[in-house]
Amino acid sequence: MEKEPQDIEMPVLNVKMVDIDKVVANDYNPNKVAPPEMRLLKHSIEEDGYTQPIVTYYDSENDIYIVVDGFHRYRCAKEYFHLKQIPIVTINKNLENRIASTIRHNRARGTHQIADMSNIVATLTQKRME
Repeated sequence: MEKEPQDIEMPVLNVKMVDIDKVVANDYNPNKVAPPEMRLLKHSIEEDGYTQPIVTYYDSENDIYIVVDGFHRYRCAKEYFHLKQIPIVTINKNLENRIASTIRHNRARGTHQIADMSNIVATLTQKRME
């Protein structure tokens, strides 16, 4: 069943900065990024900044934000840039629906013809090192 335009939620309009120590990875997402793609993401953030917030669920019982989508952007903030705060949006869904959201976000990005994408990443990485 399609939603009417007025029924589409817009969490993106509620971006806020939160202390990175209050953000934690979820324990169900197997999505991995190869080192070249991680370096490319880091470079993208260095060049363009954070253009997308990290999607989270707020766990009020523990006063933490659990990553639903954007784990690798979160990793860059924490491991490479040592940011104290990061941009997040929250969605209010139960665990089953959060897992479904994570899968939808991952699948929406698709495989992008993995072989072709690997060639593009290798080329960009090589040009950056020149």
